[in-house]
Amino acid sequence: ILVLLVLGIVEFGRIFMAQQVITNASREGARTGVLPGSTSTDVYNTVTNYLQAAGLTGTTNVSCTNVGSTVQPGAATTVAVSYNLPLLTGTIIPGLGQTITLSHTTVMRHE
Repeated sequence: ILVLLVLGIVEFGRIFMAQQVITNASREGARTGVLPGSTSTDVYNTVTNYLQAAGLTGTTNVSCTNVGSTVQPGAATTVAVSYNLPLLTGTIIPGLGQTITLSHTTVMRHE
């Protein structure tokens, strides 16, 4: 029981860390998206580079709206990041699967 408890604590710590990285990657992507002359590709590259620098190299979905220089000042840019985090414990701990999907959405206004 003690081993399962320790594994659960470690897994929860990993999930919490990954959620914070995904939140920050979403913010960085939104910040890139509100800059004049940015493109959806720039946003995607910013997010994936941030995640890779933090060691999260799995399946990532990035979606963004209102990106580029044609968007009016004050309009909102939305960046949503979704990541499938593989769990270390797998099916050892009941109730957990092989992966858990973490996501975050950031909205920023154009300058």
